[in-house]
Amino acid sequence: MQGVLKHLKKLESLGLAEERTVRGPDLAVRKVYVARGVRLRDFSTGDMTLVKLSEEPPIDTTDKGRFLNLEGLAEETILQRRRVKEHARRLGRMIDDLVENETRVRSTLEQTKNLTDTERLVLQVLFSEETMEDGERVLLDEFGLKGGTDSVARVLSKVRHPVRNSRTRA
Repeated sequence: MQGVLKHLKKLESLGLAEERTVRGPDLAVRKVYVARGVRLRDFSTGDMTLVKLSEEPPIDTTDKGRFLNLEGLAEETILQRRRVKEHARRLGRMIDDLVENETRVRSTLEQTKNLTDTERLVLQVLFSEETMEDGERVLLDEFGLKGGTDSVARVLSKVRHPVRNSRTRA
């Protein structure tokens, strides 16, 4: 507990949190710490942790009519939070599907007998990047692939036409 309080005091000294005292007979808590200037929201679901840290937007206090309907505003906020949570669950399922497919790709590459270790690495990098251009850039910049895009094209050609490649070797 002392470590948590120490960190809260440090955040407070940095201007990222503030301590508020709450008094009332219905509440056991006396001190509440809140973030200052930022919002930290947790949209985690199941085994997926999803947290959003964002700057707190300035509130237009000149429009008093907006705040008169607190119940409507709160209801809209609750519905939005539910929609975000549902999208987070869908995103979690999509990520699970992606991981499963990436595992299949990696397993298939590992089981392919006619590939060298270099060719496997080239394909794993290409298939794990968002675009082929990003994959080529990573291979050139991070792995120092000799031959550049010609090497990539050769490896891709080899896996696209495995029957033709095996006939030409025989």
